[in-house]
Amino acid sequence: MEPANPTDDIPLTRVAPDLPYGKTVGSIHRSLEVLELFAVEQRDLTVGEVAQRLGYPQSSTSVLLHGLSDLGYLYYDRHTRTFQPTLRVSFLGMWVHQRVLSQGNILDFMETLASRSGHVVMLAMQNGIHAQYIHIVSARSSRVGLKPGLLRPICRSAVGKVLLSTMADDEILRIVRNVSAMEIDFPEPVDSKALMREIAECRQTGFAFSIDSVTQGSSVIATRIPASLGGQALAVGIGVHSWQREALQQSMMDLLRESIDRHFPQRAAAPERPRVQVCQSGYAIVKT
Repeated sequence: MEPANPTDDIPLTRVAPDLPYGKTVGSIHRSLEVLELFAVEQRDLTVGEVAQRLGYPQSSTSVLLHGLSDLGYLYYDRHTRTFQPTLRVSFLGMWVHQRVLSQGNILDFMETLASRSGHVVMLAMQNGIHAQYIHIVSARSSRVGLKPGLLRPICRSAVGKVLLSTMADDEILRIVRNVSAMEIDFPEPVDSKALMREIAECRQTGFAFSIDSVTQGSSVIATRIPASLGGQALAVGIGVHSWQREALQQSMMDLLRESIDRHFPQRAAAPERPRVQVCQSGYAIVKT
């Protein structure tokens, strides 16, 4: 299949583009956004670059980065005046990573999808009445505006419908009622009957779709992957231009099936990976 034009990005989201975590404590929000920015950029960054990318004041960004450096989460190079994450950051989620790897290599799976499709690939899980992107891989580096933490309305997005398809019908309808009471970004309420028809189709075919329903001009083809994170279902989606969807839909579905079969073989036959050994002594934060 032909990769997409590298200069032709799909439209950016209009759903909470600047507030991926919702209302939360400011310093916690910013600290997590800084670490996720490094995950996206995968290079050393200056104070000015972090401030510009995240829209923070440069003075407070400098204080935040130096604070994370003092805690051992960032390394500061005095010669280049740049920051980069330390190994302490990678160790934070190592135990989660090993559990996920025991179910198949999700990162390789997403890299393969992005490379072979030429499009952006999103991994999502449920976060309340939203589907939240927890990892994004693009076939090209020019795509901005899509980043881990972005929220999608669970009843309207393709990845959201996939996640809903794993739930009981009464739970889905409860979520629809909550969405109807809280959603303000769309002029029309969720059509519960139409949604349940889409859920039934997703359960039958394994796929769900969104066409201009979240972002005008953008479509997503999504399915569930045979892995979970703490018991929560995971959905993967491939984003394309809406005008491309009809021509690409079948090939993207075939690619998703093929890639899932390759990267997630029968888990029953695979030995469980050893988990990180945890110190059994009492835990305390040493204050200096």
